[in-house]
This record gives sequence, structure tokens and C-alpha cells, in this order.
Amino acid sequence: MAVTFQSIRSGSSANCLLLRNGETVLLIDVGFPTQRECRAALEPVLPADGGILISHLHGDHVHYSALRVLDGWRTPVYIHESDVEELAARHFRGRAFRGLDVRPFSDAPFQIGAFTIRPFEVPHYPARSTFGFDIRCASNGRMQKVVIASDLADWFALEPWFADADFIYVEANHDPHLLELRWNPNSCYHLSNGECGRLLRGAFEHSESLPRAVMLGHLSDERNEPSLATHTVWEILDDAGFGGV
Repeated sequence: MAVTFQSIRSGSSANCLLLRNGETVLLIDVGFPTQRECRAALEPVLPADGGILISHLHGDHVHYSALRVLDGWRTPVYIHESDVEELAARHFRGRAFRGLDVRPFSDAPFQIGAFTIRPFEVPHYPARSTFGFDIRCASNGRMQKVVIASDLADWFALEPWFADADFIYVEANHDPHLLELRWNPNSCYHLSNGECGRLLRGAFEHSESLPRAVMLGHLSDERNEPSLATHTVWEILDDAGFGGV
């Protein structure tokens, strides 16, 4: 079976990514602000085999409305063990989610259907644990590696996690010039286009093989443009000799 990836929502308002391998569907984050949006997005894609993986507790990555929809669906929601109590305090709004299947994960690898998940902590917001994911699965007779990381304030020492990936989804949140024009202090907790390019350059320098594809995500609507993000990242990679990726 081939691994497929889809960015269902990406940005400051909502985030939800999808990985599929055979019958296993893995969602990363469910930050839908309304129940209607959540149902419309998830009902067509969530079979019995799979789960939902939460990177961190900010509202654009997990939201009360999505939890309301998932309550009773029997789809497991995986969250780091340090955030289980905070999930209830931050997002339950005093409601008893008796049908919500919350399963803690630790820093150790764990399995969701056909996927083996290796979480790694990334720096993001002070006092808020945030995780990227190294995801492995068998596809077309070989093991494949997918790396997903969004909401990074810095990428120092993270390059080895991205090395030798077959596919990378990584944040390119803002252009520094546009940030100066439309200042938002929260952007300081996200990677600029240039920092994203430098992270990828470092990852490729650690790699024996390069990814088949890279997707830039979590672009700011007001402080970035797709053409700016791709141009900046390509320029950095091209200067380092990776222009053919």
C-alpha cells in the first residue's frame, strides 16, 4: 500500500493533517473552530482503524468544538502524558466528555495501526509542550519515514529528526519583512521562511538520501505568501547544492 498525505487545514485558524496507509488513517491535530467544519472534514475520512494525534494544546490544533464531535465516535485521541489534565482544564469547558477516548503517549515510540510514531519535543511557546512526529510505515515493500513538525520557535539540534525522510511537512510561517509591516508577537514562536530553509538545509546535510517531497505549512495569511515561502526556501537549498530536490 502507498502512503498518502493530505493537508486538510493549515494556518493560524485551524490545523488538521491526514496520513493514510491502507485501512489506517492517522490525523494530526483537529483544530476546527466549529462542529460543522469538523464533521464535514472528518466524517468522510475516519474509519475504525486509526487515531488522532495532538501536537500541542493551542486552539488551532485541538479545539472544544472538535472534541464535542469526537465525543462518542470511539476514535482514540493521543496526547502527551504531560498534557492530559491540561487538555480537560483548557478545552473541556466544564463538560464531561465521557465518550472521548483519550490515550496518553510518552516519549517512547508507539503504534497506531500501521504507523509507528516517534514523538520529539520542539521549542514553541513557553510552558507549553509541543511535539513533532517521526512516523514510519511499510509502503510498497519498504519502510518509509514521514516527518511532521509545525509551530517551532527554533530548530536548533532538530535536524537529525528530519534526516533521511521520504516526506517532510514543516512550518514556514512568516516572511520577516511582512512581519515588520503587520507585527504580531506570537510570530516569534514560529519559524520564518528563512529559518525553515536553514532547517531543511541542515537536515539534508545529515541525510544519505533526500526526501521525495517537502510541503511547507502553517503559512500566515497576513505575514506570508506561498510564493515568498517557496522562493526563500528554494534559494537557501539551491545555494547549498540541493536545488534538484
